[in-house]
Amino acid sequence: MSTLLLILSLMAQPAPSSSAGNAHARRPLPISAHNCYAEDRTTNERLDEALALGIDNVEIDLGWDEAGGRLIVGHDAVPKPGVAYPEFESSLVPALEAHWRGRRADGAPTVLTIDWKTDHPDAIRRFKAFLDAHPDWFSSAPKAANSPLTPRRLTVCLSGSDRAKDLYDSLVPEGGVYRAFRDTVFGAGDAYRAQVVEYVPAASTPYRRFLAFHWGHVERGGPGRAGDWTEDEASRLASLLDLAHRRGFRVRFYCLNGHKGVYPGPYRFADDDDARIRWDAAADAGADWVATDEYAEIVRELTTRGRKAPG
Repeated sequence: MSTLLLILSLMAQPAPSSSAGNAHARRPLPISAHNCYAEDRTTNERLDEALALGIDNVEIDLGWDEAGGRLIVGHDAVPKPGVAYPEFESSLVPALEAHWRGRRADGAPTVLTIDWKTDHPDAIRRFKAFLDAHPDWFSSAPKAANSPLTPRRLTVCLSGSDRAKDLYDSLVPEGGVYRAFRDTVFGAGDAYRAQVVEYVPAASTPYRRFLAFHWGHVERGGPGRAGDWTEDEASRLASLLDLAHRRGFRVRFYCLNGHKGVYPGPYRFADDDDARIRWDAAADAGADWVATDEYAEIVRELTTRGRKAPG
């Protein structure tokens, strides 16, 4: 742990300013690296790729190895026999430390999305202790009615298991400090709401600051059943984002692939052109992040088309 503390002390420097006072500040592209980890290995080429590309939101799935007392990176809640799992702290922290030596002008990545596969109380306590040990690294806000966010190098979004999110909340006392914030997920199996206000009936709270939508809540049926992109769907997307932003949320859409994964399936369109149309539409509408497994492709698309950052 002493080595980890040393690394983090080197990392705990203020992120590059993106305020209006910095004339040269620029915003990261609105991209989330879906499932940003390698399966059945202890190296993480996917994380290295996402960091090298300057992707703003990195999603890491976390499970719990009870026998080893460690947070593990991977899609499984508990380790499976014979499968290799990176340990969360020892794999993520050195990769970020090496990446941040270059100090990107846009500060990317700015968000770490934790997709909880486990809801084991020891896993949540271990993760909270990790956050609390490094208050200068993670964005924070008081657990109070008046709860302004203090931005730092990374803002942590808790996704996945709702029980895990509730456990983290319960570990923060009234008047204490949140160093992670939860989302509400509208998944592929959730009902499509005709009226977008039904997705965002109230304002964000000190803890609930993010929303995540499977693309099927924009286009009924999702990528696997998508037809031509229509003006009505573009209007629905814009209305949903406008309402969510006015009520204080940041929004991620997942997972929009053009060729990776099974087709027809929940995450893949018929072809790359269909995916690119949706990437562009989401960026134009002001989405905070579009999640995909096709990291290089979406960066190339949103860069070469000369997209201007919303706002």
